[in-house]
Amino acid sequence: MAWLKFFKKDKKQFSDIPNNRLSTEIIPSLSKFLDTKYKYINPKFPFEWFSILEKAVIANPILSQMHQLIIDLANSGHTIEVVSNDSEIIKYEIDKLAQKLNIDNFINQLLSQLVIYGAISIEIVVNENLEGINKIIRVPVKTIRFNYNESLDVYEPYQDTFSNSKELIKLNTKTYLYIPIFTLDDSPYAIPPFLSALSSVETSEELLSQIKSLSKKIGLIGFLDLQLPLPPKAPSETEFEYRKRLQNDIENISKTVYDNISKGIVVHYEGTELNFKELSNSLSGISELSNMIDKLIISGAKGQPSLLGRTEGSTETWATVSYQQFVKTLQNFQRSIKRALEYCYKLHISLLGYDFEDINIIFNPLPSLNPDKDAQNSKIQVENTLNLLNSGLIDNQKAKSILDIED
Repeated sequence: MAWLKFFKKDKKQFSDIPNNRLSTEIIPSLSKFLDTKYKYINPKFPFEWFSILEKAVIANPILSQMHQLIIDLANSGHTIEVVSNDSEIIKYEIDKLAQKLNIDNFINQLLSQLVIYGAISIEIVVNENLEGINKIIRVPVKTIRFNYNESLDVYEPYQDTFSNSKELIKLNTKTYLYIPIFTLDDSPYAIPPFLSALSSVETSEELLSQIKSLSKKIGLIGFLDLQLPLPPKAPSETEFEYRKRLQNDIENISKTVYDNISKGIVVHYEGTELNFKELSNSLSGISELSNMIDKLIISGAKGQPSLLGRTEGSTETWATVSYQQFVKTLQNFQRSIKRALEYCYKLHISLLGYDFEDINIIFNPLPSLNPDKDAQNSKIQVENTLNLLNSGLIDNQKAKSILDIED
């Protein structure tokens, strides 16, 4: 084996290998006077941000579109591979469970968990007789807390029910799965993919609020500047009465103009000046600012403008690179779901009493940006591999490895 050769080459002895951990977890010191409920490890961001992310994905058009795009593309369909002498009956049992779970919709829900919270959080509920899985429940990620078990050197998951009880529910790691996409050092909590977009979303909401307020006051196209001749003051009027009459006249005229301008009619006395003030230049600046904020939100959501149809300033080459990067992101999501489903199916079949070597979930290939070009490249790779095989430069096993063919 390669690792054995490595040790022999470097003249290292197995006795030099420590049989325990040398490093240690850096756990923030917490006061012993704190209530039990508050003695759990905190994430690198406030738990309240989870609720903000939920609202942003629902309300913000860009994050909502990114959320749906990932789900639509990542759930490409899948097949199940069973390695067992009882493969047919095992596949039949898995199919029955998949129908019971409504598996296609369940995968969508898991993808949504990954997109919004950065982790899969599910609990497997087995039936009373321990003869298979009854259902799988999505446990809200924002309710999960971790505590470090120093004796076992593991992070143990708990659920906060937000009740008056100081004790949290300890989850069983044989039936509860927490699978994060990405974590930081010294923290078991997942980092939500859209987290860095929140500040730009807030800025976008402020801009939209200001535009809405502006449009109500003066309209988006422009506003009418009406200059009236100043009426003379009557000899019997006091200064207060004169100013009050002017105010009443302006209010009455404003109401009349407002009621009739939509009909295309403005009636006024000679000497009145009417000017329409356009806001086209101001709107251009607002549009540029809005586009800039939108791009910041897309970047914060780990996407590229070309993925959402924003093609300005994007070449075909860069669009291809962007999509390839996006495909890698989708494959990371698929791998997490693959791990979760494989564990669930293996547990289900084990509880039913069947013997097997392995159960694998294989997702269908993701949509290609250039399917014709990919097919041509695949054909060339097969031809080159066959030439190497026929010439004796490689064996069958190597050829299968190059073509990514499983035995």
